[in-house]
Amino acid sequence: MLLLLNVTPLLEIMAQSKGFFDDIKKEIECSLCEEQFSEIKEPKILDCFHTFCKPCLKNWLQKNREGVISCPNRCHKITKCPDNNVDRLQPNFHLKHIVEIVEAYSGQGQEDTAHCGNCDEGKPLKYYCSDCNCFLCEDCAGLHKNWKDFRGHHVKEIRNFESSDAQDYARRAANVCNQHNDELRFYCEQCVVCLCRDCAFLEHRGVDHDIISIDQGVDKKKSEIETKMLRAQANGLRLKNHKEDVEKRKQKVNNSTDEAINEVHRVTEHCILLMRQHEASVTEKLAKDKVAIQDAFAIQLSGLDGKQAEIESSVTFSKEILDRRNLPEILNVKEMIEQRLEELSTTFKFMPTLDYSEVKYIPNDVSFLRDAPGKLATSKTEPSLSLAEGKGLTEGLQGEDCTFTVITNDSGGRTTYSEIDKVGVEIKSVSQGTHDIIPVIKDSKNGRYTVSYRPSTAGEFTVSVKVTGTSVLGSPFILTVKRLGITYKSK
Repeated sequence: MLLLLNVTPLLEIMAQSKGFFDDIKKEIECSLCEEQFSEIKEPKILDCFHTFCKPCLKNWLQKNREGVISCPNRCHKITKCPDNNVDRLQPNFHLKHIVEIVEAYSGQGQEDTAHCGNCDEGKPLKYYCSDCNCFLCEDCAGLHKNWKDFRGHHVKEIRNFESSDAQDYARRAANVCNQHNDELRFYCEQCVVCLCRDCAFLEHRGVDHDIISIDQGVDKKKSEIETKMLRAQANGLRLKNHKEDVEKRKQKVNNSTDEAINEVHRVTEHCILLMRQHEASVTEKLAKDKVAIQDAFAIQLSGLDGKQAEIESSVTFSKEILDRRNLPEILNVKEMIEQRLEELSTTFKFMPTLDYSEVKYIPNDVSFLRDAPGKLATSKTEPSLSLAEGKGLTEGLQGEDCTFTVITNDSGGRTTYSEIDKVGVEIKSVSQGTHDIIPVIKDSKNGRYTVSYRPSTAGEFTVSVKVTGTSVLGSPFILTVKRLGITYKSK
């Protein structure tokens, strides 16, 4: 499993497990080399939010074209690597701090791992003070608890760490000024940087910089990212709806193909002795067509799944970053997140809709065995893009002949015709169920169908227009029938 920047679920798993550190050690390994992240094997984030160690990415970069990295995960998202320098990629701050916790715990009793730097003894680390945000050996922890200046500090044994302790440490570790070793308390909007008290008053005061609290900075950046998240989520919903439409169409084509196969078998059984060869040839063609159509559907659905996964992964990642309310961490990946969400917020140009061909087996007269017992008929009609138009669709006069036209279109919006298309029209009274209108449909054999009716009563009606059982664009329509002698005014 590849490691993502999102580690909140990881910490929840640790909290529920008896082997707290055993679990976390497995999760902070680079999925490529399966070695733990460290100062040398620094975790780096790609644009797709997958994380790998720096040495592995250097090796991977050599396999890609110059200046870019294709994610080793199957998402294959391209990340630009300026000057072919992996150091230019953003580090995964959160994982780096989680590694520090693991190294502190793992160093107990081992000579080649982290030891206490607060005394000259260099003893293994065993405790953690959340107020000082530092690890302590057993002796220093004892003195720490007894010193007057440190009374009231929360000192906890590392082996008893919980998810909240790990998150607290990671947040505090990131919120320290590298220059003054003091807590970051402010945010400069002009410089887009977090500041400690000394930075704020010594370097940014009096230079017309807008300095706000770090909490205000978190809220502001959170709002900016959430706006882009909403746009990406909306696009994800449109993607989901489109995928559902393709799935329905796929099932419909499958059903029509299966029905055609059943029909050809039924017809062939009537002349089995003479028509065995015909049956085999038609069935083979249907089966090949079905495989070809399924392959096309598979490609389209795979592309939709990939885009949907990108949106869900990026939104989940962004939400978890914001939930931790860690401004340095947010600033660390803000540009990446915003750029990625901007990409995902752009309405996708969906792959061209496939020309779905429904099939039906139509038998011929084989009395004299001069013709094949049937033929294959296809339909490229897309009911959802077919139209109904004309005044009689929404306006009518009692006792007068009224008409409108149904036009069957293909997936490209072009008028198409097939003898297996079935146009159905129902005109029902809104308030009086016994006064439904029976329409007459005339097939012009060119993709246009004339619908005529003569209403015997006035009132409101619904007009349902379907092609092969699916409603056309805009159906059902509202039809208002006026009494004779009343002038109808269009709204």
